[in-house]
Amino acid sequence: MRPAPRAPKSARSIELAKIHIGATDRRLIQPGDDSAYRDMLWSIARVRSAAQLDAAGREAVLKHLRAVGWIDTSPPRRAGNHYQRGTPAALIRWLWTQLANAGAVRDASDRALRRYIAQHASVAIPAPDELAPQHLNRAQAHDVIEQLKRWLARVEKPGS
Repeated sequence: MRPAPRAPKSARSIELAKIHIGATDRRLIQPGDDSAYRDMLWSIARVRSAAQLDAAGREAVLKHLRAVGWIDTSPPRRAGNHYQRGTPAALIRWLWTQLANAGAVRDASDRALRRYIAQHASVAIPAPDELAPQHLNRAQAHDVIEQLKRWLARVEKPGS
């Protein structure tokens, strides 16, 4: 009997693993003592556990670990697999493409979409210049989806 196929790892679990690898590499986590690690989490994202990090917090912690010398040696993700089917991120990308096809968006690129999201998503911390749809929490993704749907409805409105 063959084992059941494994589900793809979520972006969250991959990022959490990278955080733990980076913190161990930078010696923030020592056997029996992770106080430096927890202090770092607190100073960057105001949490004591990586499990409490939202997408923006995970990104900020990874950015900090890279700034202090950690080199992420994991293989890069495949370019064509950014949007897992059936996810809010995939719906956001689809709506963005529909807006571009309707002529409402001049630049249909992922970079333009990330810039739009950074300007329009309600994030708890100051938004970076670009924010990927995969990094939004459920409420933020819902807000962006609804904004894009209203925009698309205005564009497709008959007689305009």
